[in-house]
Amino acid sequence: MTIQEILNTKAVVEIETEILDVYFENEKRGSHNETEVYVIRKLLGIRKNILNDMFVLDDKYKQLLHDFNEALFLQLKEMRKRTLALYQATKDSCQYGNSLEVEGKCFLGYGYSVIHPVQTIRAKKIWAVLNGCLDNFMPLYDIDGAGGFSISSWDPQIDTENEMLYGHDEWDNYNEGLDREMTKDMHLIYPFHNLFEHMEFSIFDLLWVRDFNIEIKIEYDYHTYNTKDYCDDLDWGKCDFYDGC
Repeated sequence: MTIQEILNTKAVVEIETEILDVYFENEKRGSHNETEVYVIRKLLGIRKNILNDMFVLDDKYKQLLHDFNEALFLQLKEMRKRTLALYQATKDSCQYGNSLEVEGKCFLGYGYSVIHPVQTIRAKKIWAVLNGCLDNFMPLYDIDGAGGFSISSWDPQIDTENEMLYGHDEWDNYNEGLDREMTKDMHLIYPFHNLFEHMEFSIFDLLWVRDFNIEIKIEYDYHTYNTKDYCDDLDWGKCDFYDGC
């Protein structure tokens, strides 16, 4: 079956229509309660399972998967590089304390992929539900995005590129849930596995994504006293709230 035929099957049309109906019916009230968010999240999971069950990896899809994995790989490396550069530029201007953290995250593009072969209004609305543009129906994605990297002044350990991409310093291949033989040489990165296995994106949502959004956040706290002197001055017989001095 082609992707057009798959997305037009009765099961997919019905589940996607139900997702959008629940969303827009309650959007009229201006917000979604916990029950409605839970229902949409469960429907997205059912949709993912339906679509993934119809996925058959062939040479065309393998090339698309390679291209998505490579695009995500490069954007995560770029996000890490920019996060490190911002940390270095910021720490030199910090004159007080040592509490500085810079955190970078990489999200899938907010806009619907222009190269996706299905360009219907329904498909674009479903993408807006999935990627968080309309609301937060995927908490893990909202927190971590497609992948993240952080560096802080209180932790001298900096993850290498491979640690960010594979969870350790060696190359790996996170091809769980796919044809192991066809994907044995692909070096699929962990962030792809996380999106595919642990979130509500189906494989058909990911294959044509080539655009990404990088967000970098700085958190800097400083104090004007010497922490050691403060701890030394405490009357431990009267004060037990300051733990860890």
